[in-house]
Amino acid sequence: MQDTYVSFTTHEPRVNKIAPMLQSLLDQWPADRVLLVVAYELELPTFIENSGIRIVRSKDYGAFKKHGPLYMDLGINRYIVADDDTVFPRGWFENLLFWSDRLPGHVVCGRGRIWKPAAVLHYPNSETVFAGEISEPVLCHIYNGVDTAIFRRDYFEPDVFPFPKRDFTYSEDIWISAKLKDNVSISVIPYSKEKHKEDFSGPKALPYAWGQDSLCAHAIANGFASKNKALKEHRSKILARAYS
Repeated sequence: MQDTYVSFTTHEPRVNKIAPMLQSLLDQWPADRVLLVVAYELELPTFIENSGIRIVRSKDYGAFKKHGPLYMDLGINRYIVADDDTVFPRGWFENLLFWSDRLPGHVVCGRGRIWKPAAVLHYPNSETVFAGEISEPVLCHIYNGVDTAIFRRDYFEPDVFPFPKRDFTYSEDIWISAKLKDNVSISVIPYSKEKHKEDFSGPKALPYAWGQDSLCAHAIANGFASKNKALKEHRSKILARAYS
């Protein structure tokens, strides 16, 4: 745990609503290893300022602020990205670490997507793999940003920067998956029955997760156009990934 940070970002429509998410995170992770990465101009409420977490100001790269080029500057090698619209149950981050240690060379996540061999490579044609529905790790074509994931900065290709200028936040999961090195896999992991004596529930989305300002709502509204564009651009890299 000592070498691993949890990072998240937020923006103006949500910043005053994230107290439940932040508390669920701090219930299981040291505040001095939690980073909130936000735009320079965002005004933060008192409950965040007084939480003890590390606040990092950045250019507004959208959802990718939670990865950043910031890790290059801060020297952080392994980090968990978390969503600002999710409550995390006790044990969830421990579970991620457990599986990450067992699966070196894998991005370990709570949700991913796969395409069957005969499927057309469009976003709605993918099959979603959920941590709560599996009993062993499942290899995927792309990770899905919901439910957190663990990355290492050395998992990425050198050209992971600069960031795309257009349509990026709606296709973040695809673009980031495509920028992983060829020898890095993506695995959705179960809620570990081996490590924990009792099952526990998975992360729960807060009510505003599907609000009008959410990335999910925008992606659906534009017919997944941005995601399908990203899939087309990175087709060969994505399809080269093995899956079970």
